[in-house]
Amino acid sequence: MWVWSKRSAISKEDLWEERFHGNQNAVITRLGSGKFLRVDLYCERESDALELVEQFGGIIRHLKEVDWVSESAKPLPPLKIRDCLLVTSETNAVRLGELKENSGDRAVVIIPAEMAFGTGDHATTSSCLRFLADEAGRRQGECWSMLDLGCGTGVLAIAASLLGAAGCEAMDFDPNAVSVARRNVERNNASGVVVSQSDLDDWIPGNSYDVIVANLFAAVLQRSFEKMAHGLAVGGSLILSGVLRDQWDDTEKAAQAVGLTFDIVHRRGKWIAAKGSLA
Repeated sequence: MWVWSKRSAISKEDLWEERFHGNQNAVITRLGSGKFLRVDLYCERESDALELVEQFGGIIRHLKEVDWVSESAKPLPPLKIRDCLLVTSETNAVRLGELKENSGDRAVVIIPAEMAFGTGDHATTSSCLRFLADEAGRRQGECWSMLDLGCGTGVLAIAASLLGAAGCEAMDFDPNAVSVARRNVERNNASGVVVSQSDLDDWIPGNSYDVIVANLFAAVLQRSFEKMAHGLAVGGSLILSGVLRDQWDDTEKAAQAVGLTFDIVHRRGKWIAAKGSLA
């Protein structure tokens, strides 16, 4: 196995993503400074890697055989959210105990890397977690409810429960995600979280919720805003993410058409996350 690598300005991110769109061997990584990124493309043949050097510059290197199953099982660095949450993929009892001991006042959320989206490290999930932490702080001392639409691993509903939500519902159309989320609810002793399998297109809100979180593709959000508006309690907050920058205008217009407005809009790289309410 060979890998071609090239360092590039962060401003070229969209161009690289467009060039290698759909290529599962391509990886784009933002570097620590925030000004540059690295593009990697894994090739079976040295000739393919050399062709990329000829076309784009960069360097190539030969990769040694690695047990990727073992490597993928290694926990990611813990993610700190405000001063109240710490999200980790750690499952080793000893290391987890040390992490909890040193976490201070932060609630520790354990989300191992599994075949469901939402370990917290992705920009869309971490943005939702920050909004959720702020919302929990604003509602401290209140009895509030939360709904997670498209829950994946269940990290958002679990975080809400640990941050004081009185009841949390989470739903996903993928049965595998539902199974993963239920395991994580048990793992984190988040007894107030109920996970169910449901397709958002078939969902009819039967209750009202103080906080609704939806980390979903723009097209799904746009056709579901009316339902979200019906399910949002008076004074409730809608937190959304998963929208690309060039999709935001259409997404915001679809939300405004049903009476939803956004007072906070955050841009992280190519992603948009926002918090709003009923006008």
